[in-house]
Amino acid sequence: MKIREEDLREELEIALAGKDSQPRCSARLGMRLNRFKQLLRRARIHGVDAVLHSNMPKMYTDSFKLEVVNSIINESLTPGTAGARYNLNESTVKAWVRKYREGGEEALLEDGRGRQGMGRKKKPRLEDYEPGSMEYLKLENEILKRENELLKKALPLVREKIRNRSRAKSGTSSSEN
Repeated sequence: MKIREEDLREELEIALAGKDSQPRCSARLGMRLNRFKQLLRRARIHGVDAVLHSNMPKMYTDSFKLEVVNSIINESLTPGTAGARYNLNESTVKAWVRKYREGGEEALLEDGRGRQGMGRKKKPRLEDYEPGSMEYLKLENEILKRENELLKKALPLVREKIRNRSRAKSGTSSSEN
């Protein structure tokens, strides 16, 4: 169940003002008490608006990224402090700083979403290599080994099928013997 922003704001303000207990506020929202306490703690430090707008968009603007990184470099903030100030996960802040230090502003601002190198690797083919080259021979050897293993596994199945066919043709079964 999604909690409406107005309801959360109201309950946080009630709890901050001490007008009602934390368990009652969390119960009215249908939220676990521990989660409500976390939000309340964040609201005490950063304000209710920071809690309400903590669901930042998945794409951050370039100016926002630069502002966060510059606050760490110029103000000597820790990634944890900067994360709390800007309502970001500390690991996100660390990644931005690392990118900035390794490749400058260009590296930070390039769109590098998603895990890199997680796609399927292109399988090498014999046509990719010059016949007779070391890579060609290694790949050919690997292919032949795989085919050999496959045939070893298939041989008992083929023999069983042949046995069953010959039994069916002769009309004998194991129970008649």
